[in-house]
Amino acid sequence: MIDGWSTVSSTVQYTGVRVVVRRDSVRRTDQSLGTYEYTESVDGVRVVALDDRGRIALVEESVYVCGQRLLMCPGGGCEPGEDPLTAAHRELAEEAGIRAVEFELLTKMWRMPAGARTREHLYLARQLSIGEHQRDPSEADMQLRRVALKEAVAMCGDGRITEAGTLAAVLLTAQRTAT
Repeated sequence: MIDGWSTVSSTVQYTGVRVVVRRDSVRRTDQSLGTYEYTESVDGVRVVALDDRGRIALVEESVYVCGQRLLMCPGGGCEPGEDPLTAAHRELAEEAGIRAVEFELLTKMWRMPAGARTREHLYLARQLSIGEHQRDPSEADMQLRRVALKEAVAMCGDGRITEAGTLAAVLLTAQRTAT
């Protein structure tokens, strides 16, 4: 909790398979009262798989909640109790059929801090080997695309890449690998 803030009450409004919705009443430092409604869910991961030719793997899929197809770095939610690095290895293999020898944590970020208590762990993966993906039925229309990192950075700027974790991961990778 933030210094000087206290939770007056916290109630669960809804519990689903992957999300809990809460309503908290709080007392702020200035003693004013406030109410916050937010979701809690497992942390997620996004992985920039960078090959030795300077290309990254992006998956394109239909995202129901957004109502459109999005280009994203492979990733998804951690299983309950699963370490984010383990989830990154699993998601990269499942969605893209890629295994990596080297994983580097780029950052941990809040997904949507005003409304969700969940973080995204962003990784850079190198020393790749390509195999077969093992997508689940909800990912049946997913397509793998390999894009030069420089092009992916341009895609972040021109609106072709719009998913927050992918935007941050691609731009951090470009910064980290700049010579």
